[in-house]
Amino acid sequence: MLLFNTILSSIIQILIFSLVPIIFYLAREKRIQGFFRYLGFFKPSSFGFQMGIMSAPLLVIIGFGAALWPDFREILISPGTVAGDFREYSPGIILVLSIFFTAVFKTALAEEVFFRGFLARELINRFGFANGNAIQAFIFGMVHVILFQYTQVLPEIPTLLTAAIFLGSTLAGYIMGYLQMLAGGGSIIPNWIAHGLTNLTAFLILVFYF
Repeated sequence: MLLFNTILSSIIQILIFSLVPIIFYLAREKRIQGFFRYLGFFKPSSFGFQMGIMSAPLLVIIGFGAALWPDFREILISPGTVAGDFREYSPGIILVLSIFFTAVFKTALAEEVFFRGFLARELINRFGFANGNAIQAFIFGMVHVILFQYTQVLPEIPTLLTAAIFLGSTLAGYIMGYLQMLAGGGSIIPNWIAHGLTNLTAFLILVFYF
């Protein structure tokens, strides 16, 4: 049941994150043909593919440098969070597969479709790479700050921790924007690989190690 629910919720989340992009695309193009390519679902160059894999360790370091902070770690594994909920289940193949689908599809793919496949592309087309990518990364960082504030695990999240969450998420968002629009030539595959590997590593460590 855990795996089935995880796959179902992953599909639903991807569809929700795709809703605004598909409405925007249909309103402008008046057709559905070409939508997946518009988001970046095509084969990247070998350089883009390699950069996606090589960037994952850097993103893991960014995330888990902050995870060494006790307050941040408490938030990440608290009940109601993704890792916190998975920690309630007994270890096994079903749990590992559920973590995989959550890391690679429910979070990484859904976020990449909206933030890089749609938002970064439109902002970069309008304002150029440097400004457009910075704007989408800023929004990505703010969204993560709001999500962490919403958990309310701690009575009050320290200002310095909030700043660290924002800066880390913003930097990660900027890197993934670079992976798609420059390294990947517009393909979403490199940043999806980097994001998916980062999330998968993070969830496995949070669930089985901390």
